[in-house]
Amino acid sequence: MKAAIAFVTLWVGLILQATLFEIPPMDAIHPDFVLVILVLLALFRGANLAMVFGIAIGLIQDVCYGPFIGLNAFAYGLTAYIAAAVFSQFMQKNLAIAFLTTMGLSFVHSWLTYGFMRLFELTSDSIQFAMSASLQAMMVNGVVALALYPLYSAWFTRPRRRRYDALHTTDSP
Repeated sequence: MKAAIAFVTLWVGLILQATLFEIPPMDAIHPDFVLVILVLLALFRGANLAMVFGIAIGLIQDVCYGPFIGLNAFAYGLTAYIAAAVFSQFMQKNLAIAFLTTMGLSFVHSWLTYGFMRLFELTSDSIQFAMSASLQAMMVNGVVALALYPLYSAWFTRPRRRRYDALHTTDSP
């Protein structure tokens, strides 16, 4: 059930990113909801689910909006895997680690897609433009991660069972 909720939120994020944030008043900020949700899924659900969902939603995005099939599928899958690898290095998973990881992986994702677009000569953007766009994306995605973290924490955190709950719940004389 939680996997279905995760895929639905990815789908809604893709729809918001492709429709609402393309309208002129809102296109000044362009958050990558899919990337932020994938990083949060990697934090709360692990590498396998995040990577499979990253490849799936990236392939959907490539078919619908991409210049060629496979760019976003590869970029989102790799980003989700790196996010899970980064999160596995920390004992404590908290908001600060999620925020910094989201910002760093937003930068990596921007440069990965820019590099492939330049490799196949599908863009003529300069390196300065790519740098400014990736820094802006880092900040916007960091703020989106701060906004979505409590919601995903409530949905996907497993309740912790205390070792001695049975001792505390029994009636003692």
